[in-house]
Amino acid sequence: MSDSFVDGFILNLTPHFSPDQLRIIQDALSVYTLGYEISPIKTEIITCEYQLPQEYYIYMASKAQDGRMSDKSKDQYRMCLEDMLFFLHTPLGKITVNHIRLYLQSISVNKKTGKKLSVETLNQRKSIIKSFFKWLYEEEYIDKDPSVRIKREKSHSRPRTEYADTDIEQIRAACESIRDEAIVDLLASSGIRVSECVGLDRGDIDLDKRELTVYGKGGKWRTAYIDARAVVSLRKYIASRTDECEALFVSKRAPHKRISTSAVRKCLHGLSAGSGVDGIIPHRFRHTMATSAINRGMPIESVQMLLGHSEIETTLRYAHVSNEKVKNDFKKYSR
Repeated sequence: MSDSFVDGFILNLTPHFSPDQLRIIQDALSVYTLGYEISPIKTEIITCEYQLPQEYYIYMASKAQDGRMSDKSKDQYRMCLEDMLFFLHTPLGKITVNHIRLYLQSISVNKKTGKKLSVETLNQRKSIIKSFFKWLYEEEYIDKDPSVRIKREKSHSRPRTEYADTDIEQIRAACESIRDEAIVDLLASSGIRVSECVGLDRGDIDLDKRELTVYGKGGKWRTAYIDARAVVSLRKYIASRTDECEALFVSKRAPHKRISTSAVRKCLHGLSAGSGVDGIIPHRFRHTMATSAINRGMPIESVQMLLGHSEIETTLRYAHVSNEKVKNDFKKYSR
């Protein structure tokens, strides 16, 4: 009963804590409750303990086996679906669209802070739920998919803009170390994700060929490319290293260990004041590379491969075609 108590307790904390924080809390509770017998208070009301359906475990196993989910995505799927299933407390075959709407309404506002859930987070939850019920229907576990009528929310946020050439120069000028400059040049020229950047080893990069072997999202390998400036910066940085760590980017202080994604974000955020460029985040370099490539005439399919996207629709959200290119293309292809 202790394990069930801990699991239920953690699920109630899901909207308020990160996956890492929840793991720490769960581990602490599991240790503290060892040797204790926890059981519900008996009243005249008959209590029953909800068990997650077997189909849920089969679904999660199938997602893990297809090799397309990162550990972070698995945690997001697990937390979202378990939270929904415990909330609804209803057999899968009897869940209707109104049940799902009721659950989404319950999470739309953070009970602790009173703040509304962001459109992006709500859409992410909807996507996970729709994926689950679509799979249940296709595998014939349920007769009807109740999530078909669940629609995505329209985002009112402004589209993320790319860096101008002058922005990149100002960011580079604000770098106080060879390492930070190499990170900026690598992200700006290759368009790889920050997680892919920190995951690189020295052996993954061929400076003569200007190529990177990247282990990307969903456990897929691909080749990315860098420009001459990034080659110069990386050569300079690698030559300055005296440690034996295999990671391409390491901490500045000994013992030198692989740098984390949070450390890169913190580093770039710190460059905002010195550079005068607001909102310096790793992902914006990715938008910049995609937009620059498209506006210089690179086919969208090639940009898709460079970014490591499974769907070309995702690539289209990254690349912002300039009005000048649209004008020139119109002249080129019109009669």
